[in-house]
Amino acid sequence: MNSTSRFSRFTLALFVLMTLLLNACRADAPRYAFDALDFVLADAGSGEKLFHQSNNEAPACAACHSITGESSGIGNSLGGVAIAASERVAGQSAEEYLYWSIIRPGRHLVAGYANIMYAGYEDSLEAADVADLIAYLLTL
Repeated sequence: MNSTSRFSRFTLALFVLMTLLLNACRADAPRYAFDALDFVLADAGSGEKLFHQSNNEAPACAACHSITGESSGIGNSLGGVAIAASERVAGQSAEEYLYWSIIRPGRHLVAGYANIMYAGYEDSLEAADVADLIAYLLTL
């Protein structure tokens, strides 16, 4: 491999890393607010499907998160996340905590994990999808 090729790969890797970091630290308002989510109509069954399959080129949650209580090695286990989410941030409901964890994953980091979660779910999921996904996570 010549030095130009190594430089190009390094430049591409640096660009991808910077894009991910900037996207994870977005300061702009979300495309849809937490208050816009309809938890009365949310469908945990649809949320379970979303958890296990990619959507609009976004990776499936299950690609990085297990639900068994064992870490996947990439993301924390989401087994028991309903209880954990209700206790993590004072004054914030489990639903709101999970909303921010999906929409702005860098906002709430679990100790021992880096801010590497895919930050494009806001763009690839509609508000109803996020409500469904939260409804499913609250069953764990």
